[in-house]
Amino acid sequence: MSAGLSVGVGAGVALEELDRLARALQSAAQECHEVAIRIPPLRTGAGADADLWEVQGSVHRSIERLGGLARGLRDAASLYDAAERTAARAIEQLASQLAASAGLVLSRLGVLLLPGLLAVAGRAALVHGLMTPEQRASAIDGLAPLLAPVLGDPRGLEALRLALSLADDALLGTVGVPPVFAGALGESGLELSGVDTAALAVAGLAALAGASGVAPVRVDRVGADLKRGGEVRPVAAPGSLADRVGRIPEPAAPIVIERYTLPDGERHVEVYIAGTDAHAPMGGEQPWDMPSNVAIIGGAESSSMQAVRAALAAEGVTAETSVVFTGYSQGGAIATALAESGDYRTTGLVTVGAPSGGLPVRGEYPAIVIEHREDLVPVLSGIRRDTNAVIVRGDALLASGVTEGMLPAHELERYQRTASTADGHVSATLRAAIDALPRAEAAGLRSAYTATRIPPPTGG
Repeated sequence: MSAGLSVGVGAGVALEELDRLARALQSAAQECHEVAIRIPPLRTGAGADADLWEVQGSVHRSIERLGGLARGLRDAASLYDAAERTAARAIEQLASQLAASAGLVLSRLGVLLLPGLLAVAGRAALVHGLMTPEQRASAIDGLAPLLAPVLGDPRGLEALRLALSLADDALLGTVGVPPVFAGALGESGLELSGVDTAALAVAGLAALAGASGVAPVRVDRVGADLKRGGEVRPVAAPGSLADRVGRIPEPAAPIVIERYTLPDGERHVEVYIAGTDAHAPMGGEQPWDMPSNVAIIGGAESSSMQAVRAALAAEGVTAETSVVFTGYSQGGAIATALAESGDYRTTGLVTVGAPSGGLPVRGEYPAIVIEHREDLVPVLSGIRRDTNAVIVRGDALLASGVTEGMLPAHELERYQRTASTADGHVSATLRAAIDALPRAEAAGLRSAYTATRIPPPTGG
């Protein structure tokens, strides 16, 4: 069970309490007004009821004060949000300069420490090479209990998120760029470098090593052969966030597309996209692998994203078709990129546990992002800046205390429970986003797709 659920809009803090209080004051002012207009007009002069006259004046003054308080609270909330964003930007600029300065110092120390570091790295590589696959797997299993408490600490993960966002600034400092210029060039300045830039560089190096995350793919509908076009079965329309998250498929058949007709006769599609296949070899036939992850964060068209596009085309989805994208982990990043691509008429976006912090969400459609505070994966994309999405954060491990595995807070089953909690949350902003998602009344048709990366041609 997820506890401590919080809701915010965009990258700023949640200001719903102030807004809720402002609405309450406005409602009280309206009730006072309705009472006031029921009081009959009072006579002036000797026959007037002085006490009633005073009550009526007090009611009118209360109406004005309550209305003024409501307006003041809304103005304060807006100013507070703007001030927080400005302060966060200034702190990032300062942190960028400090990171660049640290990089400059470390580059000088690295010259002195390099021989020792190379010796240690050489010994580690030798030990790794002598280990059998079983021994390596056993070593990883042995590390899991040690790393799980660290990876499950929300404070440590937020520090890691900041460190990843500042890594490019430290690198600029290492190569001799002055700290002031490093801060101006990084994510908090001109955004010429950042997590996405680093990811793109890693993707390029991986491609040179034969593990390309952008190689072409082939998609096939599940059950298709030479005689049949594949399995298509009836399905009821999703009715909640938990229902949508529960339909996210496994990586073996990573794409599910449901076709519906909305009450107004409009054609509508729900797309569900799987998360990364943890067992997939890098650059192999399974496109839901780590090279695709890195390519997406770097802003490239990953093999997995190509596969989703191909499946949508196979289902006849056009730029006029209403589409809601739902994705988990890598699938959430794909969903975000496609929703914002401008190639589809996006009418909704739901992501859980996605490394999509660096992907903007600017569209005028309901967007809901669900993250666990103890989940490493959303942290890997750095600080979230440019988004209109409703951000829902929960504590996946707080109630159960179970921390089995390397990333227990990233498990899809836990995210489904958090989505169920979000469905019943009192947040008016979240409720409005959920209610704005398209709803079909009649059953639709469901198709699932497999995806295979096409190997590059061999010379002969």
